[in-house]
Amino acid sequence: MTYAFSFDASFCSGCKACQAACKDKNNLPVGVLWRRVIEVSGGTWQKTGVAWDNTVFAYNLSMSCNHCVHPKCAGVCPVDAYDVRADGIVVLDSTKCIGCGYCAWACPYGAPQYNPQAGYMTKCDFCLDQLEQGLPPACVAACPMRVLGYGEAEIEQGIALWNVSPEEHPFPLPVFSHTQPRLTIQPHAAMTDTEEKILANLEEVQSRISSIWEEVPLMLFTLLGQLAVGGFWVMSWMFERGMASLSLVPQLIIGAALGAGMLSSFAHLGTKKNAWRVLNHLSRSWLSRELLFAGLFGLGWLGTILESATRNQVTFEAAVFTSILGIGLVYSMGQVYRLPAAPGWNTWRTNVGFMVSTLLLGLSFMDSLLSYESKIAGGILVALFVQLALISKRPSDDLYIKIRIGLILSGIGLTVLSIVRSCDIGLPVFLLVAAEEVLGRWLFYRSRT
Repeated sequence: MTYAFSFDASFCSGCKACQAACKDKNNLPVGVLWRRVIEVSGGTWQKTGVAWDNTVFAYNLSMSCNHCVHPKCAGVCPVDAYDVRADGIVVLDSTKCIGCGYCAWACPYGAPQYNPQAGYMTKCDFCLDQLEQGLPPACVAACPMRVLGYGEAEIEQGIALWNVSPEEHPFPLPVFSHTQPRLTIQPHAAMTDTEEKILANLEEVQSRISSIWEEVPLMLFTLLGQLAVGGFWVMSWMFERGMASLSLVPQLIIGAALGAGMLSSFAHLGTKKNAWRVLNHLSRSWLSRELLFAGLFGLGWLGTILESATRNQVTFEAAVFTSILGIGLVYSMGQVYRLPAAPGWNTWRTNVGFMVSTLLLGLSFMDSLLSYESKIAGGILVALFVQLALISKRPSDDLYIKIRIGLILSGIGLTVLSIVRSCDIGLPVFLLVAAEEVLGRWLFYRSRT
């Protein structure tokens, strides 16, 4: 047997008994809803002569985890905590979960939800304990109108969402999802209405959105990691072949930046004791690959610093190999955010922007420390112009984007001044670059939806 939920939107009264029963049965805390009743409305009033006509409509949609044929949550989880059973039910093993929230970013339906009291992600498990006793899920049993059902995936009536294209899924289901949700819907007449539809109870049913302050550890990890990689790239390029007599100061700062970034990433986890599992899903999860490359780059850095300390020389091969590992780290960072459920991130600008940030931070950082070669300033200038070109939103739309553009232009001005007058103003340029990158990363995290 393959399980699927079925829902008859044409007779749902919107009483939310299913939602309340699910929350009560699973003892969910405030803000966590495994099943949500979404209220959709639309239409207008129009005056025709002395009379008023209307096109007003409303319908409800009861949604939980859809136990998809191709669950995105299971695909991205770095610790491989999800299990897709033979009967189609997608189960989350909370004993493996690290509480990183990556599955919630990836799910088009917002099904996995973070339980702040427990420190890990949670989701609908189809009431497996009741199914084993021959009983229906709590939400199905509680529905007074009997519009919510379950059973085999081959349900005759309604739209079998796993068999139709996402474009045919009723509002407000996403049209970009290719997960093939196991849900059949007997449509309400208004679902095919061409009038604009809105979510009338969005504040009640929307998945919990992390505050920007909760994402600060991830912001620090990406920025410090890119600073470390960029600094190593530029340091390798600035010195002659063999990197003889390489100063330990920039190397130590690079290692400190990478270490601080890794610690910051660790602080983001809800269940830190399971962090050792993060490499369990290298075959599919970009988050696992990102952390693998971070560790490998760290080992490469450690090898070069040991060479520099013991032999007063870093071999060309070691520097190139570590630089390539850095490329892998920055590329993996970008791929982590290339999620269809996050349209603000799922663009080529994410990958290119991360690479440009890496170069810009590395160039300005090394220039402020050593100021060895005047052509570094030229590299900073080019990177700043590219970063400016990558800002897709017009400055008039957002005050923070205006501020960031102002910081970039100030950096360009100072860099041009340093080239024209051959003066050393590396530190002010680095501080401007750091400020605009922090603001840019904050804007990036804010743009997810």
